[in-house]
Amino acid sequence: MKRSSLLESRQLEAFEVLCATGSFTETAKQLFLTQSAVSHSMKSLEEELGCQLFRRQGKKFSMTEAGDRLLRFARPYLAEMQILRQELNGFEKFGSGRLRLGASQQACRFLLPPILAKFKEAHPLCRFEVKAEDTPQCLEMLNLGEIDLAITLEPVKSSEIDFVPCFSDELRLVLLPDHPWSLAGKIDWSQAVAENFILYNRSSYTFRALNDYLNEKGVKLNSFMEMSSPEATKELIKVGMGVSVMASWSVEEECRRGELNSLSLGSPKLSRTWGISVRKGRQLNKAERIFIKIGEESGCHWMVSKKR
Repeated sequence: MKRSSLLESRQLEAFEVLCATGSFTETAKQLFLTQSAVSHSMKSLEEELGCQLFRRQGKKFSMTEAGDRLLRFARPYLAEMQILRQELNGFEKFGSGRLRLGASQQACRFLLPPILAKFKEAHPLCRFEVKAEDTPQCLEMLNLGEIDLAITLEPVKSSEIDFVPCFSDELRLVLLPDHPWSLAGKIDWSQAVAENFILYNRSSYTFRALNDYLNEKGVKLNSFMEMSSPEATKELIKVGMGVSVMASWSVEEECRRGELNSLSLGSPKLSRTWGISVRKGRQLNKAERIFIKIGEESGCHWMVSKKR
């Protein structure tokens, strides 16, 4: 007879109950089985293991050394299995489990916290894992199944991603308050070749959007440096290293304090759409659907507050 390398948990459960009760009748009663079914299961278990587990004496029995060794294994194993069943069952119930998110560093700082705070108020048992990456990397992680949802800019012509728009923002020129353009209140694009621009990295959606916008205006930049950190970019502007194009909300505090100024890029304005991306065709659980809904509501509130 060919033996399996694995033991069946139902057989082990019957074996453990039988050892605890000392009775085939009581074991059958507790497991809602017939007595013959329990006897057959124990006989099959012995055949599978190739050793005798019980010494039978009429209606009574005692365990062999092999039976005692199996019992010492079965009890902690079955206890762990019970804990695992309860944990896995909880994953299907809203309010527990894990949600893996992707978002840019800026989104992690400004956009994600209020969404998470509102979500956690009502559902404190849900665990979050957040990976701080830009939109292209977040979309790649979604396609690879490494994250569940991502706060991203609207994907460009993607057939693999579903996108739920939440809010739009405006990209503006950020510069020192005493810069000639600040004093004039508008940008003189004919002088752009003389400026040093500090821009987000080339692989980002923001850089692509700005590059397309300037090309349509016929504006060519003579020089620019790439900087992936918005905070570092603002510090470089403050010490006179150049100007940048950033979201208006990302420099609100600095503009309010008079450290920086922001100007519209002109007509038309350069806007972006933020939202929540998910891999197309993926079935969302209840926690994920609620998270998206909160994201939409938070986006609407955010846009209203910025217009005041």
